[in-house]
Amino acid sequence: MNLKGNKINRVSMRNNAYEIIKDAIISGELKPEMKIKDKELSEQLGISRTPIREAMLRLEDEGFIVSKPNSFTMVAPINITEVKETYSIVIALESLALQEAFIHTTPSQLKQLAEINNLYKSAIEESNAKKCLQYDIEFHGHIVRMSKNKELEKLLTKLKEKIIRIESFYFHNAIPKQKSINEHDMIIDGLENKKYKEEAVDTLKNNWLNSLKNILSGDK
Repeated sequence: MNLKGNKINRVSMRNNAYEIIKDAIISGELKPEMKIKDKELSEQLGISRTPIREAMLRLEDEGFIVSKPNSFTMVAPINITEVKETYSIVIALESLALQEAFIHTTPSQLKQLAEINNLYKSAIEESNAKKCLQYDIEFHGHIVRMSKNKELEKLLTKLKEKIIRIESFYFHNAIPKQKSINEHDMIIDGLENKKYKEEAVDTLKNNWLNSLKNILSGDK
């Protein structure tokens, strides 16, 4: 564990410590079940232990950290039941976002979505797993923004922090298959043609379900 490059100022130590530690957990820099100590984090981030402890309590409330009093604190393990539950909620909410995107989307937004998907395709051709995950996240995030539903976007942003952690853990070396590209293309086609709304929503659901199946089949 090395977060030394993330030293922060004292203006908002509590929030900054929270964000840095959370980002390290989500990205997989701090791996599931890795033991963490407030003293080490304090030294690496260059701040006192109090904001570190406050950040860790907050992260424990959110399910990113687990602790046993007077024993240990560690990054929460990946729980398969939680994975299934989180995916089912994200599928339902993002399907709603896509339906609303059919009402509000603009040509420029569709162009942006296609551009993100082209970057995703290039990352697959380059066998760059990190970029594949990055552009896949951007693709789905853009669909949510296209819905223009701010409350839906807030809900999905929080849920997808857990999704990103899960996928970073399971897919850190995985290259998506052609099927994933085809599904993205079909979603874009549906938004462009409008009349394929139901097919696009079904494709979106399948796209998420295929990711879930890959996780469950490779359960670590």
